[in-house]
Amino acid sequence: MENGNRTKDVEVLLGAPKKAMLAMAIPVIIAMVVQNLNNVIDSVWVAGLGPDALAAVGLVFPIFAILISIGNGIGVGSSSAIARFIGMGLKDKADEASRQAVFMTIVGSIVIAIFLLIIDRPLFMLLGADDAIDECLAYVTPLLICAPIILVNVVLANLLRSEGASRKSMYSQILTAIINIILDPIFIYDYGFGMGIAGAAWATCIAMACSLLLLIYWYFFSDATYLKINLKNPRFDGPIDKEIMRVGLPASLEMVFISFVSMISNSIIIMAAGTDGVAIYSSTFRIIQIAMIPLMGLGSAIVPVCAAAYGLRRFDNIKISYFYAIKLGTIMIAIIAAVMFLFPDTIVTLFTYDESTMHLRDGMIYGLQACCVFLLFVPSGFITAGFFQSLGMGTKSLICTVMRNLIVIPICYVFVITVGGIESYWTGFVIAEIIGTILTTAWGLYTLKVLLKERAGDKPSQLSATETLSP
Repeated sequence: MENGNRTKDVEVLLGAPKKAMLAMAIPVIIAMVVQNLNNVIDSVWVAGLGPDALAAVGLVFPIFAILISIGNGIGVGSSSAIARFIGMGLKDKADEASRQAVFMTIVGSIVIAIFLLIIDRPLFMLLGADDAIDECLAYVTPLLICAPIILVNVVLANLLRSEGASRKSMYSQILTAIINIILDPIFIYDYGFGMGIAGAAWATCIAMACSLLLLIYWYFFSDATYLKINLKNPRFDGPIDKEIMRVGLPASLEMVFISFVSMISNSIIIMAAGTDGVAIYSSTFRIIQIAMIPLMGLGSAIVPVCAAAYGLRRFDNIKISYFYAIKLGTIMIAIIAAVMFLFPDTIVTLFTYDESTMHLRDGMIYGLQACCVFLLFVPSGFITAGFFQSLGMGTKSLICTVMRNLIVIPICYVFVITVGGIESYWTGFVIAEIIGTILTTAWGLYTLKVLLKERAGDKPSQLSATETLSP
């Protein structure tokens, strides 16, 4: 066993599952709250530029999500693999996995950014962004130029979580949000640089660069981390890369698929309510994403916690973590949904304070209250996806994502063409999400039952470091 000098964070990760879940999830939730508040504030500043600028943010989101999918996939895949290696005591393999994660991210970000820069204009035209095409291009270009900075930031934050250092990851993400909040008005409006919507994108890129400097310091110039990354003589490592991509590739494809579905959804929304409909949907969904932060935090935390438990062959800890996360997530989301349902007018005012966007208010209120219904079903779906990823079952997580999102398109389309209006889209969306989440959870419970039955007699010496679990 190559334990090395374990940090306090690693000891917590390998310890009691409920304590490990809270230690991992709370910093992630705090960081996500700050990040999403930053996104909301970003949209609030952009809303002052008019509805076309606000719609542009919604139209760019699925394109940017494709880019982020590279970093997110590699980050989740490496987090799962590294946590399993740490649980097994294989420090050298964990270090090599972290190096491979950074190397693959740099290469992948450059390739995908160049591709998207080439096709961005025709792609936005295809998505129906005629009225907002200039705003879309102005917003997306800086983000694509700075892709390596953004994605390496994402991956290093995931590496911190994989070794249990969730608080350090939180600090880096909060730093990004604070700097972005300060820079937004300076870059957007005339009393600063007056760059308009492009200024919002450049503020984000500069903030991410500052955060990356902090992460680089921790990993390359201090002894603050358990993992050690050595980028000398970069090269691919087949077995390690395969272990990362066993979860990372499906995770990337999940986000790419979600992005393509979002593009199609935007087209359906435009059919129902024009570009104003996209502004309503994208702005409302930013609020929904804030509501789902506790679930995202728990879904993120369960990956290293269950992966480390699997490395230790503590399958009882996997079961405890899974059900504890679902229970905790359901309680938190129920409270948040109740607040959103009772006070939607106050919440949507953040996006409709300007006269040019006040007419969006009724559609946003309807969408916010409708989504409160499906939010009650979401916790088990989020946790199940993280559960699959933690055990190297990335393909199962991908299948669940494809299934959930595929049923959204026909259901929403039928509602829009038969009923019409943005309200019909929201109704179809809620119904589809509930159906998809129920099916996902059922598969997760069945998988856990099979796992506990088949692996009940396993001991640490019985499985190799890179053995794949049976589906």
